[in-house]
Amino acid sequence: MPFAPYPLPPHDSALDRVAEALDPVLAPFGFAAGQAGGAEGRGQVIFCRGDIGSSDGACVDLVVNLEATPDWRITDVRYWGYPSDRWHLMFDADGELDAQLASLARTLPHELA
Repeated sequence: MPFAPYPLPPHDSALDRVAEALDPVLAPFGFAAGQAGGAEGRGQVIFCRGDIGSSDGACVDLVVNLEATPDWRITDVRYWGYPSDRWHLMFDADGELDAQLASLARTLPHELA
């Protein structure tokens, strides 16, 4: 595993909760465990699927963007790497993080199948 040229700053544990909630949902579809990062009240968790389903051999990722306003909430969920470049997935934009994650855990398998 390659190492970053410098240590990355720690991120908020709320971002880890996203990976913990969605890893078991996404693993059966070929996604790697979520990788979280964030700073200054914004965060992102990326689940890499490799080139599965890509029409051009590029990497396909499921990207979950979050913002602390003041509590962490999901602001966008999308596929990255398809010809349309972004395929936004439905989620409850007004819910609290735990409710958003529970909803995604229920709906993502249907959207990914």
